[in-house]
Amino acid sequence: MKSKYHRWFQWLAIPFVALAFHIYFGFTVKGRKNIPEGGCVVCPNHCQLSDPPLAAAALGHQVPLRLMAKKELFAKGLLGPLISWLGAFPVDRGGTDITAIKTALGTVKAGQKLIIFPQGTRDAAEGETKKGAAMLAVKTRAPILPMYISENKKRRCHAKVIIGEPFLPDVKEKDYGVIADDILRRIYALKEQA
Repeated sequence: MKSKYHRWFQWLAIPFVALAFHIYFGFTVKGRKNIPEGGCVVCPNHCQLSDPPLAAAALGHQVPLRLMAKKELFAKGLLGPLISWLGAFPVDRGGTDITAIKTALGTVKAGQKLIIFPQGTRDAAEGETKKGAAMLAVKTRAPILPMYISENKKRRCHAKVIIGEPFLPDVKEKDYGVIADDILRRIYALKEQA
C-alpha cells in the first residue's frame, strides 16, 4: 500500500516532535528569521538518525515541507506510512531515481521546503558530498538554506540547530560538485555559532 503526504498530519505532528526533542535533547534553534518565503532547498548536515526530524522541527509546523529519504525506510512496517504522511518520499540512492527527482522539483516549484542532505548519508566521509541538492537548486532557481545540526547528540546535550542565510547558486556553474562543496562549506561554517 502506497502512502501519501498529508499536510494536515504534518502540521499537527511537528509541534509534538519539537516538544519531544526539547524534552530529550534540550534543543534550540537559531536563525529562523533566515527561512525564505516560498520554495527552497534546505541542506542540513547528517550524522545521526535524529537529524531529519530535528531539521523538520527547526523549520516549524507553519512551513509545508518534504524530505527525501532512502527507499529502505519505507519498507519498515509502520515507519513507511508514518514518514510518508509527514512529507518524506523515497529515493533510490543506487542510481538515478527519476520519480524522486520529479517529486523534489515539483515540491520546490510548488513553494514548499525540500529537506535534502548534501552528504546523502550519515556514513559519508568528511567533506564528501552528493550533487543532488545542488542540481535541484540550479534546476528550480530556488535558494539554498544551509542548516547546521549539532553532532554527537545524546540525552540533555543541549543540541543546537543553526539556520544560515539563504543563497542562490550560480546557475551558470555546470559542475554541480562545486556547488555541493560550497553548500557543505557553508553548513559547517555555521558550526561556530553553535
